Amino acid sequence: MSRLSNKRGAMLIKTNILRRALFLLIPILVGIGIFFFLIKTKQGPPQKQKGDTQRKVRIIEVTPMDVTPKTHGYGTVQPTKVWQAVAEVSGKIKYINPALTKGQSISKGTLLVEFDPTEYKLSVSEAKANIKSIDAQIKQLKDKEQSNKELLKLEQDTLEIKQKELGRQKKLVKDDISSTSDYEQTETDYIGQKYKVQALENTLVSLESEFLLLRAQKEQAEIKLESALLQLAYTRIKAPFNGIISAVNVERSQFVQKGQTIAEADSIDSVEIEAQISNGLYVFRTNQNQDMADRLFKKGQPLGEALGISAIIKPTTGRHQTSWEGKVMRFNASIDTKTRTPGIIIQVDNPFLISGKELKRPLIKGMYCEVELIGQPFKNRLVIPRTAIHENNRVYIVNSENKLMFKTVNIGFSQDSFSLIRSGLDPGDKVIITDIVPAVEGMTVFPVIDERVTQQLKTDVAGGVK
Repeated sequence: MSRLSNKRGAMLIKTNILRRALFLLIPILVGIGIFFFLIKTKQGPPQKQKGDTQRKVRIIEVTPMDVTPKTHGYGTVQPTKVWQAVAEVSGKIKYINPALTKGQSISKGTLLVEFDPTEYKLSVSEAKANIKSIDAQIKQLKDKEQSNKELLKLEQDTLEIKQKELGRQKKLVKDDISSTSDYEQTETDYIGQKYKVQALENTLVSLESEFLLLRAQKEQAEIKLESALLQLAYTRIKAPFNGIISAVNVERSQFVQKGQTIAEADSIDSVEIEAQISNGLYVFRTNQNQDMADRLFKKGQPLGEALGISAIIKPTTGRHQTSWEGKVMRFNASIDTKTRTPGIIIQVDNPFLISGKELKRPLIKGMYCEVELIGQPFKNRLVIPRTAIHENNRVYIVNSENKLMFKTVNIGFSQDSFSLIRSGLDPGDKVIITDIVPAVEGMTVFPVIDERVTQQLKTDVAGGVK
């Protein structure tokens, strides 16, 4: 019985193992069958058309355009004229204009400060009195001269009569009609009369010397009067131009020494911005048809007029963006030591003027501004987007067979989003603006003109983009 039981147990174990093996084997066989079925019934991949192997790229066609050159810089506003009211006389302050306060605007000719003029008025009166005294002496001397001239005329007539009488007596003595004593008396009278005439002539000569002395004294007195009047005028200090008071250093009744600074004012008729331009006037140089030196150093001509450059000034702060037209006046005398860039001076007239309904932010001293320089258009130049220029100034173009080709270009200058091409491209070239990686010369591409980029390029070169 025990052996039979053992055999039955072994059979049950073998049966269970077989069942488990069949349970695992059946799904595997089913899976293998499905796999072969799918392989047998699967369709092959769709065949690509020949044209689908070309890579689509965006292009623009190069056409000549009128390019407006521009460049940018930044600088701070400074008044064109700064006035220091320096006392040219000493004295006590008698009057101070209420407008003489920091930040207050003033008009040209406004009386700002007046010194006590008493001392200087006395000097003027003294100089005038001295001149009147000299004038009286000159008049007296002229009267004396006139009187002596009239007396001299009488004495000369008398001398002439006595001379004739002497000649007559001499003839009478010779003819023994008159005595020698009568002749001698007549001769003595003649000599005496001649002495009188000579004395009067000497007096007139001395009067002329007195005239010269008095005239010299009068000139000195007139100089003193002019100086006294000038000193008196210095007691009244007036604004030399329309401006804004930037500093005040005196108070009423204060005694001020000559040479002391009383106040300072900045002109509001015009301001200047010294803009630091990164590339100077490089972008404008290709537009000059005559010698640059002749243009830059033409006497009395602003730099902007010489080079045909205008300027737009834009304050960089504030909620409302405003702009001012400026004039490019001149270069700064030296390179900025920090930025190593040239400074260009731009002038703006009437920076506080409100014209019509337009309310502009005034250009105040110390305001930081952007400066945009705009030159005369370059006629019929080739331009492309800056992004179309790759390493070593290489440009990708599409030839007539839709093959990618390389061209090396010579760049005139780059500005904003485009570059002006001096050489290397021809009108009608199709320039690829898509960034192709890798770009293989001779590869086939499918070009599509990008109208949006083309239109944007036209806008940029015309100066429409800030």
